[in-house]
Amino acid sequence: FKPLTRRRALSSSPAATPMALRIPREVEPKGKRNGRRLRVPLLVLVSVVAVAVSLDLAAFSRSGKAASAAATTAWVGKNMQPELVVEQSGGLRGMALGVLFALLMMGAVLAWGAIRKARELQRPYQLQDLIVGGIADPEADLTKIITFIQDQVIVPIDERLPGRPFEYDLHSFPFVPMVLVIGNHSSGKSTFINRLLGVSTQETGVAPTDDGFTVLERWQADSTEDGPTVFGCPGNRPFRELQRFGQAFSGHFRRKRKVLPDDADMPFGLQIVDTPGMIDLPLTGSIDSDNPTGNQVRGRGYNFVDVVRWWAKRADLILLLFDPDKPGTTGETLEVLTKSLAGLDHKFLVVLNKVDQLDNSVDFARAYGTLGWALSKVIRRKDIPQIYTMYNAGFDAKVGTHHKLPLDDFAKRRLEVIAEVCRAKERHLDNVVTALEETLRQVSMTAMVLGAIQAKAARRLVLTWLVGAALVAAPLGVLVWLVATGRLALPGSASYVPAVPHRSSWRAPPPTEAHSEDLTFMGMLGVLSAYTGLLLVLSAGCREFLQQSRRLQRTTLDDSFEEVYADFFIHNDGDDHRARWMNVKPKISSILSSVTCASSLKPFPSWEMVKIDACLTKDVWHLRQLARMLRLDANGEARPSNDRAGAARKG
Repeated sequence: FKPLTRRRALSSSPAATPMALRIPREVEPKGKRNGRRLRVPLLVLVSVVAVAVSLDLAAFSRSGKAASAAATTAWVGKNMQPELVVEQSGGLRGMALGVLFALLMMGAVLAWGAIRKARELQRPYQLQDLIVGGIADPEADLTKIITFIQDQVIVPIDERLPGRPFEYDLHSFPFVPMVLVIGNHSSGKSTFINRLLGVSTQETGVAPTDDGFTVLERWQADSTEDGPTVFGCPGNRPFRELQRFGQAFSGHFRRKRKVLPDDADMPFGLQIVDTPGMIDLPLTGSIDSDNPTGNQVRGRGYNFVDVVRWWAKRADLILLLFDPDKPGTTGETLEVLTKSLAGLDHKFLVVLNKVDQLDNSVDFARAYGTLGWALSKVIRRKDIPQIYTMYNAGFDAKVGTHHKLPLDDFAKRRLEVIAEVCRAKERHLDNVVTALEETLRQVSMTAMVLGAIQAKAARRLVLTWLVGAALVAAPLGVLVWLVATGRLALPGSASYVPAVPHRSSWRAPPPTEAHSEDLTFMGMLGVLSAYTGLLLVLSAGCREFLQQSRRLQRTTLDDSFEEVYADFFIHNDGDDHRARWMNVKPKISSILSSVTCASSLKPFPSWEMVKIDACLTKDVWHLRQLARMLRLDANGEARPSNDRAGAARKG
């Protein structure tokens, strides 16, 4: 009674805990509690039913004692009563059958409970109250929870999908926080990185200089590693996934670890990724109706858009640099914005670099407006992302004051960009949790939409088979009905009467037996030929109908999405769901293109969706609190106090 009273008192006083620290206790699911409450009464009910059935069987056995009395008397003897033997044997048989029935019922109940338990989310951890109960190692718990959710919730669904579309959306631990720098060629990417490191390690120039991806990290000793060596790095396990992009990528991939000056802005424990400049190159690879632009190789030997997408998903900050000469005008840049960075708006910063090369405010306004116009074409929102204006020159010394533009203000914006780069380590775990949440929502949307398409395709397939079977069986049914009712007599039957020719001026010779058999054979052959033609026509029609239905499925994916989320869209415009659908739709289209019929896909039971909802409502929230706790520890701030009243007073 005391813990319950204390919990009610705490829950009834919102002021006792600050809003930012108010964490609900782990409550057992209602269905699980009801299952435990009903388990014992259910077993008692089964036992009562079993006893009643045993008594009924015993009575049924006693009713047949008169029939078996004579057979029993033959071998019992004169000193025993046959009625007593029959009654005892009948009762024993009834009790045995009752016990067997009870065991079967109990086994069925236990099996049903085991199946339900297996379908529930069996967490090997507890979602503790982070205020009342402290956690010794929050980072280990966070890694454990993320790994469990990926292995037990996401992977089973992903393995049933053709091609495993979410295989490379999963996280592997450990891996170091990273910053991805992308942009047009000659936009100042390598120069910015050199100034950030405090040493000149990357080649710079007006023409494209970098031909591959380079990972740079502050270290205790200088070293340079090639791609295959980096793939086996134990401190960055996700790097091994890059092997799937082939030899053309790994041959131009490297990692540089450098000893930096003490006053360098680059911190330890952070990686910065320099990328090749984006330019317009001729396309190589086939283009077809199923894949018009998705898997083309733009003169690099690997899919640059997919590689950038892989880095962007795992990066904690994405710097997208432009220069005034090419403010977002290259086709490859637009493709990266629409495909590689889709759904990652919370990560990237848009930077207009080299503003010191502009002569006056008119040139600056023209370059800024052109970049804003180019971004508005690919970012379908009213609010354009904030554009940071900066320049690379002047990291070490001040630029002269004779310039017509306010370079001091641009220098302040550069400091803001550097601060965001250094803060990427703090955002690392939050980004991991956000990526996990987004993957769970995309898996749920994929399973729900594919489930609806699969059910519709199965109904269409069954209807096609039923109509085809009816059309095939209809001629046979009519033939059987005509023969059965005597309206049609087959040759050789007793009721068969050959046709008599009309009398004429000349008298035809009577048909011989061989001639009648030939006529009968030709008639049967004609009937079989017509029936075979009907079957071929029906088969071709059904095949064409199914092929058109398959093509229609891929063209009506938006309608299927609207049908699945129709109830949700009644009171909500669903902008978040529609934005997520733009990332899920290509995956579903690829899945449907790889199968002959959507009905052949493996089903997605509802209890798997329940698991995903449980993870989204409880586990993800708990992970965010763990990430917050680790962020407070990294910044040297105090964790939330175990005393709620004390925490409220401090707040």
